[in-house]
Amino acid sequence: MGLGKKFAILAAGATAATAVAGIAAAQENDGRRILDAVRDRIVRELERTDRVDPNEPEQAGAQRIIDFENAPAGTVATTRVSPSLTTQYRDSHGVSFGKGASVQLCTDNYDELNVRLCPYPRAASGQRVALHDVEAGGPAMQIGFDDPVSSVSVRINPTGGRTDEEFIARMIGYDAAGNRAGVGTIRFNWYQDAFTWPTSLAIRAPEGQGFSRIDIDLRPVANNNAVRFLIDDLTFTPAQVVATPPVAAALGALDGPPRVGRAIVVQSPQIGEAQSTLQIYPAAVRKRLAIDWDAVDAALADQSLLGLVNAAIAGPGQKYLDLAALPVLLPQNADAGSLQVFGNSDTVNAVWRANGRDYAVYGSRLVSVIEKAQGASGVQAAVTFSGTDDDLTASFSLFGASYAVSQFCNGGADADPACNDRDALGAVAADLVVAVGETGRTRP
Repeated sequence: MGLGKKFAILAAGATAATAVAGIAAAQENDGRRILDAVRDRIVRELERTDRVDPNEPEQAGAQRIIDFENAPAGTVATTRVSPSLTTQYRDSHGVSFGKGASVQLCTDNYDELNVRLCPYPRAASGQRVALHDVEAGGPAMQIGFDDPVSSVSVRINPTGGRTDEEFIARMIGYDAAGNRAGVGTIRFNWYQDAFTWPTSLAIRAPEGQGFSRIDIDLRPVANNNAVRFLIDDLTFTPAQVVATPPVAAALGALDGPPRVGRAIVVQSPQIGEAQSTLQIYPAAVRKRLAIDWDAVDAALADQSLLGLVNAAIAGPGQKYLDLAALPVLLPQNADAGSLQVFGNSDTVNAVWRANGRDYAVYGSRLVSVIEKAQGASGVQAAVTFSGTDDDLTASFSLFGASYAVSQFCNGGADADPACNDRDALGAVAADLVVAVGETGRTRP
Protein backbone atom coordinates (compact mmCIF):
# COMPACT_ATOMS: atom_id res chain seq x y z
CA MET A 1 0.00 0.00 0.00
CA GLY A 2 1.42 3.40 -0.97
CA LEU A 3 1.87 6.12 1.64
CA GLY A 4 -0.72 8.28 -0.08
CA LYS A 5 -3.40 5.62 0.38
CA LYS A 6 -2.25 5.08 3.95
CA PHE A 7 -2.71 8.80 4.66
CA ALA A 8 -6.26 8.67 3.28
CA ILE A 9 -7.21 5.65 5.39
CA LEU A 10 -5.64 7.01 8.54
CA ALA A 11 -7.16 10.46 8.07
CA ALA A 12 -10.57 8.82 7.75
CA GLY A 13 -9.88 7.01 11.00
CA ALA A 14 -9.01 10.30 12.66
CA THR A 15 -12.28 11.86 11.46
CA ALA A 16 -14.24 8.91 12.82
CA ALA A 17 -12.41 9.18 16.11
CA THR A 18 -13.29 12.85 16.37
CA ALA A 19 -16.96 12.06 15.80
CA VAL A 20 -16.91 9.42 18.52
CA ALA A 21 -15.28 11.86 20.94
CA GLY A 22 -18.07 14.35 20.36
CA ILE A 23 -20.95 12.03 21.25
CA ALA A 24 -20.90 13.07 24.89
CA ALA A 25 -18.71 15.17 27.11
CA ALA A 26 -18.20 12.16 29.36
CA GLN A 27 -16.46 10.38 26.50
CA GLU A 28 -13.92 13.19 25.93
CA ASN A 29 -11.00 11.32 27.47
CA ASP A 30 -11.77 8.22 25.41
CA GLY A 31 -11.79 10.39 22.29
CA ARG A 32 -8.37 11.81 23.14
CA ARG A 33 -6.98 8.32 23.62
CA ILE A 34 -8.35 7.33 20.21
CA LEU A 35 -6.79 10.38 18.55
CA ASP A 36 -3.48 9.71 20.25
CA ALA A 37 -3.57 6.09 19.06
CA VAL A 38 -4.33 7.20 15.48
CA ARG A 39 -1.52 9.77 15.58
CA ASP A 40 0.96 7.22 16.91
CA ARG A 41 -0.06 4.81 14.16
CA ILE A 42 0.54 7.46 11.53
CA VAL A 43 3.98 8.21 12.97
CA ARG A 44 4.86 4.50 12.96
CA GLU A 45 3.81 4.24 9.30
CA LEU A 46 5.99 7.21 8.38
CA GLU A 47 8.95 5.84 10.31
CA ARG A 48 8.72 2.57 8.35
CA THR A 49 9.98 4.37 5.24
CA ASP A 50 13.13 2.62 4.02
CA ARG A 51 16.27 4.42 5.16
CA VAL A 52 19.94 4.09 4.33
CA ASP A 53 22.23 3.33 7.25
CA PRO A 54 24.57 6.36 7.46
CA ASN A 55 27.38 3.98 8.46
CA GLU A 56 27.12 2.01 5.21
CA PRO A 57 29.24 3.01 2.17
CA GLU A 58 27.31 5.37 -0.09
CA GLN A 59 26.51 4.18 -3.60
CA ALA A 60 25.21 6.11 -6.60
CA GLY A 61 21.46 5.61 -6.77
CA ALA A 62 21.13 4.68 -3.05
CA GLN A 63 18.57 6.92 -1.34
CA ARG A 64 19.70 8.81 1.76
CA ILE A 65 17.61 10.54 4.42
CA ILE A 66 18.31 13.20 7.03
CA ASP A 67 15.50 13.20 9.61
CA PHE A 68 17.35 15.49 12.06
CA GLU A 69 16.81 13.02 14.92
CA ASN A 70 20.56 12.52 15.29
CA ALA A 71 21.40 16.23 15.18
CA PRO A 72 24.70 16.80 17.02
CA ALA A 73 24.63 18.02 20.59
CA GLY A 74 24.22 21.76 20.84
CA THR A 75 22.37 21.98 17.52
CA VAL A 76 18.77 21.63 18.72
CA ALA A 77 17.17 24.84 19.96
CA THR A 78 16.47 24.88 23.71
CA THR A 79 16.02 28.62 24.19
CA ARG A 80 14.69 31.48 22.11
CA VAL A 81 18.14 31.70 20.51
CA SER A 82 18.42 28.80 18.03
CA PRO A 83 21.90 27.44 17.19
CA SER A 84 22.55 27.62 13.44
CA LEU A 85 22.34 24.50 11.29
CA THR A 86 25.24 24.81 8.82
CA THR A 87 27.74 21.99 8.21
CA GLN A 88 26.76 19.52 10.95
CA TYR A 89 25.72 16.95 8.31
CA ARG A 90 28.58 17.53 5.90
CA ASP A 91 30.92 14.79 7.14
CA SER A 92 28.19 12.15 7.41
CA HIS A 93 26.01 13.06 4.41
CA GLY A 94 27.86 15.68 2.33
CA VAL A 95 25.08 18.21 3.00
CA SER A 96 25.37 21.86 4.12
CA PHE A 97 22.72 24.44 5.00
CA GLY A 98 22.73 28.17 4.29
CA LYS A 99 21.87 31.07 6.57
CA GLY A 100 18.67 30.99 8.61
CA ALA A 101 18.53 27.23 9.23
CA SER A 102 18.22 25.62 12.67
CA VAL A 103 16.95 22.39 14.25
CA GLN A 104 13.74 22.61 16.29
CA LEU A 105 11.94 20.26 18.65
CA CYS A 106 8.29 19.35 18.01
CA THR A 107 6.56 18.13 21.18
CA ASP A 108 3.29 18.02 23.11
CA ASN A 109 4.96 20.24 25.72
CA TYR A 110 3.83 23.60 24.35
CA ASP A 111 6.37 25.95 25.88
CA GLU A 112 6.95 29.40 24.39
CA LEU A 113 9.66 28.23 21.96
CA ASN A 114 7.65 25.26 20.72
CA VAL A 115 4.51 27.31 20.12
CA ARG A 116 6.52 29.95 18.25
CA LEU A 117 8.63 27.69 16.03
CA CYS A 118 7.06 24.19 15.84
CA PRO A 119 3.33 24.16 16.65
CA TYR A 120 3.04 20.42 16.00
CA PRO A 121 3.12 17.56 18.54
CA ARG A 122 5.42 15.49 16.31
CA ALA A 123 7.75 15.88 13.37
CA ALA A 124 7.10 13.96 10.16
CA SER A 125 9.26 11.25 11.73
CA GLY A 126 10.41 11.55 15.30
CA GLN A 127 10.46 14.92 17.06
CA ARG A 128 13.07 17.07 15.30
CA VAL A 129 12.77 19.24 12.20
CA ALA A 130 14.79 21.89 10.38
CA LEU A 131 13.47 25.45 10.39
CA HIS A 132 14.19 28.23 7.92
CA ASP A 133 13.87 31.77 9.25
CA VAL A 134 13.40 34.25 6.39
CA GLU A 135 14.50 37.18 8.56
CA ALA A 136 17.90 35.56 9.14
CA GLY A 137 18.42 33.70 5.86
CA GLY A 138 16.35 35.43 3.18
CA PRO A 139 13.31 34.06 1.35
CA ALA A 140 14.75 30.61 0.56
CA MET A 141 16.46 27.84 2.51
CA GLN A 142 19.65 26.87 0.68
CA ILE A 143 20.90 23.29 0.87
CA GLY A 144 24.21 22.36 -0.76
CA PHE A 145 25.45 18.90 -1.76
CA ASP A 146 29.15 18.03 -1.99
CA ASP A 147 28.31 15.46 -4.68
CA PRO A 148 25.52 15.96 -7.25
CA VAL A 149 22.12 14.44 -6.46
CA SER A 150 19.50 13.28 -8.94
CA SER A 151 16.42 13.78 -6.76
CA VAL A 152 15.45 15.59 -3.56
CA SER A 153 12.28 15.58 -1.47
CA VAL A 154 11.16 16.97 1.90
CA ARG A 155 8.08 17.10 4.10
CA ILE A 156 7.13 20.73 4.59
CA ASN A 157 4.85 22.75 6.88
CA PRO A 158 4.57 26.44 7.79
CA THR A 159 5.07 27.50 11.40
CA GLY A 160 1.55 28.89 11.47
CA GLY A 161 -1.28 30.39 9.49
CA ARG A 162 -5.03 30.59 9.19
CA THR A 163 -7.09 27.41 9.07
CA ASP A 164 -7.50 26.27 5.47
CA GLU A 165 -5.01 28.93 4.29
CA GLU A 166 -3.50 28.04 0.90
CA PHE A 167 0.28 27.92 0.49
CA ILE A 168 2.63 27.23 -2.41
CA ALA A 169 5.98 25.54 -1.77
CA ARG A 170 8.76 25.65 -4.34
CA MET A 171 12.08 23.83 -4.74
CA ILE A 172 14.64 25.01 -7.34
CA GLY A 173 17.66 22.90 -8.28
CA TYR A 174 20.99 24.25 -9.54
CA ASP A 175 23.87 22.42 -11.20
CA ALA A 176 27.54 22.76 -10.23
CA ALA A 177 27.93 25.83 -12.45
CA GLY A 178 25.04 27.59 -10.70
CA ASN A 179 22.65 27.17 -13.62
CA ARG A 180 18.99 26.57 -12.84
CA ALA A 181 18.39 22.90 -13.70
CA GLY A 182 14.91 22.08 -12.42
CA VAL A 183 11.96 23.23 -10.32
CA GLY A 184 9.24 21.52 -8.30
CA THR A 185 6.15 23.16 -6.75
CA ILE A 186 3.11 22.11 -4.76
CA ARG A 187 0.03 23.96 -3.50
CA PHE A 188 -1.67 22.85 -0.30
CA ASN A 189 -4.14 23.99 2.35
CA TRP A 190 -2.85 24.19 5.90
CA TYR A 191 -4.56 22.96 9.03
CA GLN A 192 -3.23 23.66 12.50
CA ASP A 193 -3.61 20.00 13.51
CA ALA A 194 -1.68 18.77 10.44
CA PHE A 195 0.49 16.52 12.56
CA THR A 196 0.63 13.97 9.72
CA TRP A 197 2.87 16.29 7.68
CA PRO A 198 1.10 15.21 4.48
CA THR A 199 2.76 17.70 2.11
CA SER A 200 5.78 16.40 0.20
CA LEU A 201 7.84 18.70 -2.05
CA ALA A 202 10.12 17.01 -4.58
CA ILE A 203 12.36 17.63 -7.59
CA ARG A 204 14.22 15.40 -10.07
CA ALA A 205 17.22 16.31 -12.24
CA PRO A 206 17.29 15.70 -16.01
CA GLU A 207 18.80 12.36 -16.98
CA GLY A 208 22.58 12.31 -16.69
CA GLN A 209 22.66 15.54 -14.64
CA GLY A 210 22.57 16.40 -10.95
CA PHE A 211 21.85 19.18 -8.47
CA SER A 212 24.64 20.69 -6.38
CA ARG A 213 22.27 23.06 -4.58
CA ILE A 214 18.56 23.44 -3.97
CA ASP A 215 16.57 26.43 -2.75
CA ILE A 216 13.27 25.96 -0.91
CA ASP A 217 10.72 28.69 -0.21
CA LEU A 218 7.14 28.79 1.08
CA ARG A 219 4.59 31.54 0.38
CA PRO A 220 0.91 32.10 1.15
CA VAL A 221 -0.99 32.28 -2.14
CA ALA A 222 -2.86 35.36 -0.87
CA ASN A 223 0.16 37.68 -0.68
CA ASN A 224 3.13 35.73 -2.16
CA ASN A 225 5.45 36.84 0.67
CA ALA A 226 8.05 34.29 1.77
CA VAL A 227 7.35 32.95 5.27
CA ARG A 228 9.13 30.87 7.89
CA PHE A 229 8.72 27.11 7.48
CA LEU A 230 9.80 23.67 8.69
CA ILE A 231 11.09 20.65 6.78
CA ASP A 232 11.67 17.05 7.77
CA ASP A 233 12.88 13.85 6.10
CA LEU A 234 15.30 15.49 3.66
CA THR A 235 15.60 12.62 1.16
CA PHE A 236 18.10 12.61 -1.71
CA THR A 237 19.65 10.23 -4.22
CA PRO A 238 23.30 10.57 -5.34
CA ALA A 239 23.40 11.20 -9.08
CA GLN A 240 25.14 9.18 -11.72
CA VAL A 241 26.34 12.20 -13.66
CA VAL A 242 27.55 11.66 -17.21
CA ALA A 243 30.68 13.80 -17.41
CA THR A 244 31.81 15.30 -20.72
CA PRO A 245 35.31 14.19 -21.76
CA PRO A 246 37.78 17.11 -21.83
CA VAL A 247 38.33 17.07 -25.62
CA ALA A 248 34.59 17.05 -26.31
CA ALA A 249 34.11 19.87 -23.77
CA ALA A 250 36.89 21.93 -25.39
CA LEU A 251 35.35 21.43 -28.83
CA GLY A 252 31.97 22.52 -27.51
CA ALA A 253 33.52 25.70 -26.10
CA LEU A 254 35.05 26.84 -29.41
CA ASP A 255 33.38 30.05 -30.57
CA GLY A 256 35.27 30.94 -33.75
CA PRO A 257 38.43 30.39 -35.75
CA PRO A 258 41.74 30.93 -33.94
CA ARG A 259 43.74 34.03 -34.84
CA VAL A 260 47.32 35.21 -34.79
CA GLY A 261 47.08 38.95 -34.48
CA ARG A 262 44.70 40.03 -37.26
CA ALA A 263 45.35 36.94 -39.35
CA ILE A 264 43.18 33.81 -39.33
CA VAL A 265 44.67 30.39 -38.59
CA VAL A 266 43.37 27.97 -41.18
CA GLN A 267 41.61 25.08 -39.46
CA SER A 268 43.11 22.42 -41.71
CA PRO A 269 46.80 21.61 -41.12
CA GLN A 270 47.29 20.91 -44.84
CA ILE A 271 48.41 24.13 -46.54
CA GLY A 272 47.52 22.81 -49.98
CA GLU A 273 43.92 22.20 -48.93
CA ALA A 274 43.71 25.66 -47.42
CA GLN A 275 44.79 27.32 -50.67
CA SER A 276 42.53 25.20 -52.88
CA THR A 277 39.34 25.57 -50.85
CA LEU A 278 39.76 29.17 -49.72
CA GLN A 279 40.50 30.96 -52.98
CA ILE A 280 39.58 34.32 -51.46
CA TYR A 281 42.86 34.29 -49.55
CA PRO A 282 46.36 35.07 -50.80
CA ALA A 283 49.14 32.54 -50.24
CA ALA A 284 49.28 31.25 -46.70
CA VAL A 285 52.28 31.60 -44.40
CA ARG A 286 53.38 28.70 -42.20
CA LYS A 287 53.98 29.38 -38.51
CA ARG A 288 54.98 27.21 -35.58
CA LEU A 289 52.73 28.18 -32.69
CA ALA A 290 53.20 27.79 -28.95
CA ILE A 291 51.22 25.10 -27.18
CA ASP A 292 49.00 25.99 -24.21
CA TRP A 293 50.50 23.37 -21.92
CA ASP A 294 48.48 24.59 -18.92
CA ALA A 295 45.28 23.71 -20.79
CA VAL A 296 46.80 20.36 -21.78
CA ASP A 297 47.67 19.57 -18.15
CA ALA A 298 44.12 20.50 -17.06
CA ALA A 299 42.66 18.16 -19.69
CA LEU A 300 44.97 15.35 -18.59
CA ALA A 301 43.94 15.88 -14.95
CA ASP A 302 40.23 15.77 -15.88
CA GLN A 303 40.79 12.61 -17.89
CA SER A 304 42.51 11.00 -14.93
CA LEU A 305 39.60 11.84 -12.63
CA LEU A 306 37.15 10.39 -15.15
CA GLY A 307 39.28 7.29 -15.72
CA LEU A 308 39.63 7.96 -19.46
CA VAL A 309 42.55 6.36 -21.34
CA ASN A 310 43.39 5.92 -25.00
CA ALA A 311 43.22 2.57 -26.74
CA ALA A 312 46.40 0.46 -26.82
CA ILE A 313 48.94 1.66 -29.38
CA ALA A 314 50.20 -1.04 -31.74
CA GLY A 315 53.77 -1.64 -32.96
CA PRO A 316 56.36 1.17 -32.69
CA GLY A 317 53.66 3.85 -32.26
CA GLN A 318 54.72 4.71 -28.70
CA LYS A 319 58.11 5.80 -30.05
CA TYR A 320 56.46 8.39 -32.29
CA LEU A 321 54.17 9.55 -29.49
CA ASP A 322 57.27 10.14 -27.35
CA LEU A 323 58.81 12.24 -30.15
CA ALA A 324 55.78 14.53 -30.48
CA ALA A 325 56.23 18.09 -29.21
CA LEU A 326 52.45 18.60 -29.13
CA PRO A 327 49.42 16.98 -27.48
CA VAL A 328 48.22 14.03 -29.55
CA LEU A 329 44.53 13.14 -29.89
CA LEU A 330 43.85 9.40 -29.73
CA PRO A 331 40.64 7.34 -29.57
CA GLN A 332 39.46 5.60 -26.43
CA ASN A 333 37.92 2.82 -28.49
CA ALA A 334 39.57 1.01 -31.41
CA ASP A 335 39.70 -2.53 -32.72
CA ALA A 336 42.41 -4.52 -30.96
CA GLY A 337 45.82 -3.93 -32.54
CA SER A 338 44.54 -1.37 -35.05
CA LEU A 339 45.72 1.93 -33.49
CA GLN A 340 48.97 3.07 -35.10
CA VAL A 341 50.84 6.32 -34.48
CA PHE A 342 53.61 7.83 -36.62
CA GLY A 343 55.13 11.25 -37.35
CA ASN A 344 57.80 13.60 -36.02
CA SER A 345 58.16 16.33 -33.41
CA ASP A 346 55.71 18.81 -34.97
CA THR A 347 53.24 16.59 -36.83
CA VAL A 348 51.64 13.31 -35.77
CA ASN A 349 49.23 10.94 -37.51
CA ALA A 350 47.07 8.31 -35.80
CA VAL A 351 45.02 5.76 -37.73
CA TRP A 352 42.70 3.05 -36.42
CA ARG A 353 39.67 0.93 -37.20
CA ALA A 354 36.42 0.63 -35.23
CA ASN A 355 32.90 -0.59 -35.98
CA GLY A 356 33.89 -1.65 -39.50
CA ARG A 357 35.21 1.77 -40.53
CA ASP A 358 38.67 3.40 -40.79
CA TYR A 359 39.54 6.66 -39.01
CA ALA A 360 42.48 9.05 -38.78
CA VAL A 361 43.62 12.07 -36.78
CA TYR A 362 46.29 14.41 -38.10
CA GLY A 363 47.77 16.92 -35.64
CA SER A 364 50.33 19.66 -36.17
CA ARG A 365 51.68 22.74 -34.42
CA LEU A 366 52.68 24.07 -37.86
CA VAL A 367 49.63 26.00 -39.05
CA SER A 368 48.70 28.06 -42.09
CA VAL A 369 48.19 31.73 -41.27
CA ILE A 370 46.38 33.74 -43.94
CA GLU A 371 45.26 37.33 -44.32
CA LYS A 372 41.71 37.78 -45.55
CA ALA A 373 41.44 39.37 -48.98
CA GLN A 374 39.94 42.88 -49.07
CA GLY A 375 36.15 42.73 -49.05
CA ALA A 376 35.93 38.94 -48.82
CA SER A 377 33.78 37.20 -46.23
CA GLY A 378 35.84 35.21 -43.78
CA VAL A 379 35.42 31.66 -42.52
CA GLN A 380 33.98 32.05 -39.01
CA ALA A 381 33.19 28.46 -38.06
CA ALA A 382 35.17 26.95 -35.18
CA VAL A 383 35.05 23.57 -36.90
CA THR A 384 35.20 23.29 -40.69
CA PHE A 385 34.19 20.25 -42.73
CA SER A 386 35.53 18.98 -46.02
CA GLY A 387 35.53 15.69 -47.88
CA THR A 388 34.60 13.61 -50.91
CA ASP A 389 31.96 11.00 -51.56
CA ASP A 390 34.12 8.50 -49.73
CA ASP A 391 35.30 10.43 -46.66
CA LEU A 392 34.51 13.31 -44.30
CA THR A 393 36.99 15.47 -42.36
CA ALA A 394 36.48 17.94 -39.50
CA SER A 395 39.27 20.48 -38.88
CA PHE A 396 39.74 22.57 -35.72
CA SER A 397 42.38 24.00 -33.40
CA LEU A 398 42.92 23.05 -29.73
CA PHE A 399 45.69 23.84 -27.26
CA GLY A 400 47.48 25.90 -29.94
CA ALA A 401 47.79 22.96 -32.34
CA SER A 402 45.70 22.20 -35.42
CA TYR A 403 43.88 18.91 -35.98
CA ALA A 404 41.91 17.12 -38.67
CA VAL A 405 39.71 14.11 -37.81
CA SER A 406 38.62 11.92 -40.73
CA GLN A 407 36.33 8.97 -41.24
CA PHE A 408 36.42 6.83 -44.38
CA CYS A 409 33.58 4.99 -46.06
CA ASN A 410 33.52 1.24 -45.79
CA GLY A 411 33.13 0.16 -49.41
CA GLY A 412 32.17 3.62 -50.68
CA ALA A 413 29.39 6.05 -49.84
CA ASP A 414 26.71 3.88 -51.45
CA ALA A 415 27.55 0.97 -49.17
CA ASP A 416 28.21 3.16 -46.11
CA PRO A 417 26.16 6.38 -46.38
CA ALA A 418 26.63 7.18 -42.68
CA CYS A 419 30.31 7.89 -43.31
CA ASN A 420 29.31 11.34 -44.62
CA ASP A 421 27.19 12.05 -41.52
CA ARG A 422 28.62 14.94 -39.49
CA ASP A 423 26.92 13.71 -36.31
CA ALA A 424 28.65 10.36 -36.70
CA LEU A 425 31.99 12.12 -37.08
CA GLY A 426 31.15 14.25 -34.04
CA ALA A 427 30.72 11.07 -32.00
CA VAL A 428 34.21 10.01 -33.09
CA ALA A 429 35.64 13.39 -31.99
CA ALA A 430 33.86 13.05 -28.64
CA ASP A 431 35.64 9.72 -28.11
CA LEU A 432 39.10 11.34 -28.41
CA VAL A 433 41.41 11.89 -25.44
CA VAL A 434 44.66 13.79 -25.03
CA ALA A 435 47.93 11.83 -24.97
CA VAL A 436 51.39 13.30 -24.23
CA GLY A 437 54.71 11.46 -24.68
CA GLU A 438 58.14 12.02 -23.22
CA THR A 439 58.93 15.12 -25.28
CA GLY A 440 55.53 16.64 -24.61
CA ARG A 441 56.01 16.23 -20.85
CA THR A 442 58.94 18.66 -21.06
CA ARG A 443 56.48 21.33 -22.34
CA PRO A 444 58.61 22.24 -25.41
